[in-house]
Amino acid sequence: IYMFNELKSKIENKSANIGIIGQGYVGLPLAVEFGKAGFTVTGFDTDDKKVSSINKGVSYISDVPSVDVKELVASGKLKASADTKLLNKMDVIIICVPTPLRKTKEPDISYILAASEAIFENKRKGQLIILESTTYPGTTEEIILPKLDANGLKVGKDFFLAFSPERVDPGNPKYKTKDITKIVGGVTPECTELARLLYFQVIKEVIPVSSTRSAEMVKLLENTFRSVNIAMVNELALMCHKMGLDVWEIINAAKTKPFGFMPFYPGPGIGGHCLSENEFLLLKGPGGEKLTRIGEVFTELKEVPEIKKMYYKDVLFIFPKDLATLSFDPDSRKLIFKNVHCLTERKYDGASLEIKTVDNRSIKVTDKHPLFVQNGKLEIKLAKDLKPGEEMPIIKELPEDIADSKLSLKKRLKINTHSKTCKDYGTFVTSRIKSINKIDLKKVYSLEVEDTNTFVSSYGIISHNCIPLDPLYLSWKARQHGFEARFIELASEINSYMPHYVVDKITSILNEKEKPLKGSSILIIGITYKKDINDVRESPGLEIICSLIKKDAAIHCHDPLVSSFELDGGKKIATVKLTKDIVSSSDLVVIITDHTGIDYKFIVDNAKLIFDTRNALKDFKNSKNIIKL
Repeated sequence: IYMFNELKSKIENKSANIGIIGQGYVGLPLAVEFGKAGFTVTGFDTDDKKVSSINKGVSYISDVPSVDVKELVASGKLKASADTKLLNKMDVIIICVPTPLRKTKEPDISYILAASEAIFENKRKGQLIILESTTYPGTTEEIILPKLDANGLKVGKDFFLAFSPERVDPGNPKYKTKDITKIVGGVTPECTELARLLYFQVIKEVIPVSSTRSAEMVKLLENTFRSVNIAMVNELALMCHKMGLDVWEIINAAKTKPFGFMPFYPGPGIGGHCLSENEFLLLKGPGGEKLTRIGEVFTELKEVPEIKKMYYKDVLFIFPKDLATLSFDPDSRKLIFKNVHCLTERKYDGASLEIKTVDNRSIKVTDKHPLFVQNGKLEIKLAKDLKPGEEMPIIKELPEDIADSKLSLKKRLKINTHSKTCKDYGTFVTSRIKSINKIDLKKVYSLEVEDTNTFVSSYGIISHNCIPLDPLYLSWKARQHGFEARFIELASEINSYMPHYVVDKITSILNEKEKPLKGSSILIIGITYKKDINDVRESPGLEIICSLIKKDAAIHCHDPLVSSFELDGGKKIATVKLTKDIVSSSDLVVIITDHTGIDYKFIVDNAKLIFDTRNALKDFKNSKNIIKL
């Protein structure tokens, strides 16, 4: 009661120090709102450029005016830091790190795990911790809570933990952070009340729900609702094309109904991390343990009729029964067999790496596969962020219950052959990375492991798996409970098809003008995932551009908010200015993102032919050079 009352008093009199981990589209606007309300706020970020920008009073988020940041920094109400040791000084810690969407609908959960680890290492009694990052129901209590209630601290008494889904709509001038109703759910009623009280200081309306899981499900419902409705309209657009109808006319007419209808609009799409087929896993089934290549076990399971299989976006999912893999528990630091929920197989043409250690161990992965490293502490990094000299954790011994009388498993995993260069950390050892080289993987595999989300791979190297992201978070969690979310998976499949449809449509448009796609000059207008936002992550435009380049089209891109961007595989593309020459010389102009600041009349007046995927040119009704989605 003392801790609760003390923190409650600090929040009410605005003396509570607030730390916000992650200073992107969610974190910085939230930090500014708390600062304006009179709280002292520290924004934490690993990006030194963001830290420096905030401390100079300069905003890099279009929704946050620099004048607000400058005033708060000058008054001492806002500062930024990369030093997580300062978390110990915070009364409230809010996690606003990203869970980026990838092609296979997987997030990089290492951001949440890294934030949790930083809090764990610098925690103290009397703190309120809130997770805002989009995730699946159970994350707050299954991933964050076990780290925080170690060492005898009790949630709801010694510290407080809640989830409150971020609802920021970047670029929306009508609904800013303070205007959007906040949902909060705590592990205990005390946690919920403190979270409600905190947000009530800066947000007009705060709605408490019964638990963290309920709050997590609210966010997934909101995102899934959007995904499913966009999928329906995208499919309607495909039907209208076949029937010679204008889908935009139909939607605009339907939205005149004052009840029972909400307009959604079609578009080019809604904005993986795996292993080589030759990586080994130590598996345990009804027949005992065996060390086998992931590609081989996948091929074997494909032939078993009673095992459930599913295709999604060219990815084959297999849901095995009674199959476990040797896993590493990061909390207890022990080895344990954990059930494999799912295995996947897909073709791959992105960047991939071979990582070798000084004692000749190696692993081949996609560049964004998460791996453990021991750099003073056990943490997770993407393969592309690893550097020579960093220490990779390796298992030290097999569990005692494994029958390995001939020591064949130990030999193949290189257990007990640790060189003098290895460091001993009790339950595991480490070997330094010797080299990281680019390779070319054509087919890749992944697996989902229950609870720990880890597995032991080739040469005893401890690896991490990924979890599908919203709205497929919901589908993934449903599968764990024996329920198949077919409607959600179908919606995602339709939305994922749209970039392919756009490329096919571009090819068809050029063919009608007796021009092949190969060698044609195409000008892409807008590449960000959403209008009036400078974020290209998960933009369907990236997939469209990649496909066109592979088909040997000559591509130029214009986006007033982006100077350059990077495609899968590391290819960098600089955007061009919108000039009369670049527009008129293009065989086709394709509008992917309908930014407000683009001079569409200039494009219509000078372009030979325009493919408008966003209905940005709806006011140019008499122009004959416009083709709609």
